[in-house]
Amino acid sequence: MSINAIGIIFSNMHDEEMHEITNCRTMGALPYGGRYRLIDFTLSNMHNSGITSVGVIAKSNYQSLLEHLGSGREWDLSRKRDGLFIFPPFSRLAAGIYKNKIEALNGIMTYIKKSKNDYAVITDCDAICNLNWELPLDYHITKKADIMVIYYRINPEREIKNETVYSVSPEGFVTDILIHQNIQRPCCIGTNMWIIKKNFLVSIIQDAVAHNLENIEKDIFQKKINQYKIAAWEFDGYIRKTNSICDFFQANMDILNPSIRDELFYKYGPIYTKVLDVVPAKYGDSAKVSNSLIADGCVIEGQVENSILFRGVKIGKGSKISNSIIMKDSKTGENVTLNYILADKNVVFNDNRMLMGCDLRPIYISKGSNV
Repeated sequence: MSINAIGIIFSNMHDEEMHEITNCRTMGALPYGGRYRLIDFTLSNMHNSGITSVGVIAKSNYQSLLEHLGSGREWDLSRKRDGLFIFPPFSRLAAGIYKNKIEALNGIMTYIKKSKNDYAVITDCDAICNLNWELPLDYHITKKADIMVIYYRINPEREIKNETVYSVSPEGFVTDILIHQNIQRPCCIGTNMWIIKKNFLVSIIQDAVAHNLENIEKDIFQKKINQYKIAAWEFDGYIRKTNSICDFFQANMDILNPSIRDELFYKYGPIYTKVLDVVPAKYGDSAKVSNSLIADGCVIEGQVENSILFRGVKIGKGSKISNSIIMKDSKTGENVTLNYILADKNVVFNDNRMLMGCDLRPIYISKGSNV
């Protein structure tokens, strides 16, 4: 069953905050959980909710994203009508790449106007969760709102930087918006997920372009908070935003918790990804594995605990991998010790190497490094 909305996904937001790991890929293409990409959660949530027309707006370093998405078949978006649309990063206002979300949305205005659906679901790829979009859409319609934002409540154990904070009235409407906040107290955090009526979206984007506005949250939501009805819907399930390397590391480690894993991958439907036909993992006689996720194609001859190994990873004899994330086709020699390491693709750890980080500052090893 389809719902009366199109999906619009920004694949690149927060690339600058995570420049080490997004130098060779866009945010939506970040590997996650042994075999997934961040955009898989956004696309799967839309598919499971019945959204059949999805536009993905790219910006830079999107080659791996294009290869991963393909025709959209894995998310049932390879269709004669509607389906998956991947838009180039060029602005209609001037030569070159778009500078902000307003220019990006203006650049796909033809796609938005041609849709027969009445609502638009707009989201980034930085929030990992399992969400049924029917619930906030019904809430948006019930509240007769112009705009609806999705938020979650948080009581942070440490400072969280650069977040949007909402003040929400008992009636469920936004009364104040604080942007680029460093959070140390309980509050309502924005998810960069919005629902807007399609015709209203067209009008506010055209008005923003005419007045040379640049930021949706600051120039539209915040400045016109008393003019527009901005409803707020609370998401009370598991959600993890990935705005830094540490956030990304913790988001991966979270799924070693069975309760989080069950909620994240099955609550409102499964999470789909590109299927690769790879041989099963192979365990040697000396292999020891505990509380870890091991993807297909791995060869393990050492010890692995509290870790995530992506496809094709090889762990040599006598090596011990703890509290670490090792991405696709990386390998260790013999007697290697790694603790709190985030290793990108195709990293080689030579024999007898020892690297140790900590939970708040894991060591990141860039793609293709030889250690």
